[in-house]
Amino acid sequence: MPAPGTLLLLRHGQSALNAQDRFTGLLDPPLTRAGEEEAARAGALLASEAFVPETVYTSALSRTRDTARILLDVLGDPEVPVVPAWELNERSYGSLTGGLREELLSELGPEVFHFWRRSYYGAPPPMPSSQLAELRRSPAFAGLPPEAVQATESLCGVVKRVRIFWHQHLRRRLRAGEDVLVVGHGNSLRALCRVLDRLSDAEVESLNIPTGHPLLYRFTPDLAPMVRGGEYLNPLAARTAAALVAAAGGT
Repeated sequence: MPAPGTLLLLRHGQSALNAQDRFTGLLDPPLTRAGEEEAARAGALLASEAFVPETVYTSALSRTRDTARILLDVLGDPEVPVVPAWELNERSYGSLTGGLREELLSELGPEVFHFWRRSYYGAPPPMPSSQLAELRRSPAFAGLPPEAVQATESLCGVVKRVRIFWHQHLRRRLRAGEDVLVVGHGNSLRALCRVLDRLSDAEVESLNIPTGHPLLYRFTPDLAPMVRGGEYLNPLAARTAAALVAAAGGT
């Protein structure tokens, strides 16, 4: 049996709605120029580590697919297969979707805002049915099952779908010795870290993953992480960026 492969996690580069400090969720904005630069820097970091994935998984949303494309161009290996998977989509933020964080914090108060945004089991009120129908008709979700676009979702719900994806896809490739890159979102990657590291509710609630900073996992033969929490390729820059995310209220 070959040694397990390596898994690299990357949160997509900054999107246009990230830059406006809005709840993006299942909306599909493009990367900003800064987000494209983050993707390119991530590609340069992978090149410096001689890490070339054999498979790249993204979500169904364009900000992850574009991040992967830019990164692979920097690596000089654009033929690596890129596989979109709705299970890696960002969390549905329900009625908060598209809203400005600062305005919603003022309107809801810190306790409700934190419960809906950061708690493990809390989910915002569902988005209006018209907005849900519009999302389901959008190109990003064409042909996907109804569960790919939910009216609202808790982080616990994201963990459930990501855990299934881990067992059905990632474990198999890693056991076969493949090196895999996952380009996801703040919440889908937090969910995957919950599965990999067996994080407690409190640990996953406090976890922040910054955009554009590659996080590397190496595994024992039974696919336990050698380092709990993984290792950022640029740890100092990643810690600084994660602290900024935390100061802004979290991923």
